[in-house]
Amino acid sequence: MVVKRNVYKCSGCGAVVESLWNGNETLFCCGKEMKELVLNTTDGAKEKHIPVIERNGKVVKVKVGEVPHPMTKEHYILFVELIAGDKVLRHDFKEGDSSAEAVFMVEDENVKLVAREYCNLHGFWGTK
Repeated sequence: MVVKRNVYKCSGCGAVVESLWNGNETLFCCGKEMKELVLNTTDGAKEKHIPVIERNGKVVKVKVGEVPHPMTKEHYILFVELIAGDKVLRHDFKEGDSSAEAVFMVEDENVKLVAREYCNLHGFWGTK
């Protein structure tokens, strides 16, 4: 079963997708069932992977890790996602970005925030 906002990875080509709705179907890629990624379950330094949320009024900064995460060709963050109530905000990083940080505007200063990110080597990490 596919669950809204869950993230899945193909074991064949490495594609990473996020579900936009709930469904009774199974996701397939490269002829194989895609694996659901679970937050914070892979090997990797937590201090470099768990997102840090800094809120200053309506401005929200998300940094990947208490210790800055590398952004090299071999080891990098693909995206940071901020879930603010029923809204999902995302920043996709590109080769050459110097830091794994993103700034978002969130109108509701009291809404619960959850941040998630995906590292190409160490997988899916987030706050709860």
